[in-house]
Amino acid sequence: MANIWYIQVNRHCNNACHFCSNPSNGNNISYERWIELLDDFKERGYDWIIFTWWEPTLSPDLPKWIEYSKKIWMNNRMISNGMMCANPKFMQRLADAWLELVHFSVYSCYDKVHDFLTDTPGSWKKLMLSITNSLNSGIRVQINTVINHYNETHLDKTVQFLTKLFPPIRHFVWNNLDPEMMRKTDTAWSTLPNFDNFKPSLNNAMTYLTETGRTFRAEKMPLCYVPGHEWCSTETRKIVKDEERIVYFLDEREMIHEVEWGHEKLEKCKTCDLNSICSWVYEYEQFYNYVDVYPQKLTKEERKKIIEDIKR
Repeated sequence: MANIWYIQVNRHCNNACHFCSNPSNGNNISYERWIELLDDFKERGYDWIIFTWWEPTLSPDLPKWIEYSKKIWMNNRMISNGMMCANPKFMQRLADAWLELVHFSVYSCYDKVHDFLTDTPGSWKKLMLSITNSLNSGIRVQINTVINHYNETHLDKTVQFLTKLFPPIRHFVWNNLDPEMMRKTDTAWSTLPNFDNFKPSLNNAMTYLTETGRTFRAEKMPLCYVPGHEWCSTETRKIVKDEERIVYFLDEREMIHEVEWGHEKLEKCKTCDLNSICSWVYEYEQFYNYVDVYPQKLTKEERKKIIEDIKR
C-alpha cells in the first residue's frame, strides 16, 4: 500500500489549458506552512509527496521544499507543464536539490494539437526540451496525458512517438477530464471526450506499452473501457489495496482526505462482474451522461487474476 500526498504549492500558471481543473486564483503556500504540512504527513506514514497544480516550477521555494523532503526521507516528485524546465540550468537546479521524478503533461504528439489545448503557442517545443533536460540531469520522467476530444483517436501514436524519441521513459498515465472547474467556454466544452472513440486508441497504446516492457495507469476510467487492462485503473487499485489519498488545495476546499473511490453507477452496472472494483465515471449526471457502459462477464478465475495482478 502506497499512500500519496498531493499538495498545491501555488495556483498560477504559464499555460492556460482549456480543460484545467484547477484554474489560477493567485494563491501561494508559504515555506513555513509547507514545512508544517510536510512534517505532519510524514508522521502519518505517507510515502510520497507530489508537488502539483499549477505550476510548481513557478514557486521560488521549490528547490528548498525538495531538499527538505529528502532530509526527512520522504520520496518526492512533481507534475509540470514543462515551460520552465526547458531551461537546462533550471532543470539542473532541481536535480541538485534531489528531485526524483517529474510527470510532464503531454497532450499529443502533434505540436499544433498540444499548443491549442494549452492555449500557449510554443508550449509543445518547450516540453520536448524539458523532457530532454530532465533525462540529461538524471531525473526520471513519466508522462501524464489528459484524454480529450482533440487527442482521443491518436493516444497510441503519442505513446509510440515519445518512447521512440525518449527510450528511457517507462511509465504513462492517462486521466479523464474533470469538467467541474474548467473554463465555461464553448472551446472548453468541446474538449469533452467520446469514450467510444478513445477506447481503441487507448487500448492499442496499452498493448504497445505492455509489449515493450513499460507500465501505465488510467484514472477516472470505467473498467469496461480497458478490457484486459483492468488492473491499470488507479481507482480500482486503490479499492483493492485499500489506499487513501490526501490533497491540499489552495482554495476553499483546503484539505481533502479521499478514502472512497466509487461514484453513483447506472442500473445495468449491477450486472457487471467487475462492479465491486469499478469506480465508474466522476460527475456522470452533470457532465458525462452521454457515456454508455458495457457490463463485463468474467469467470471467478479471471476476476481473481485481476486482483492478484494488482496486489502483485
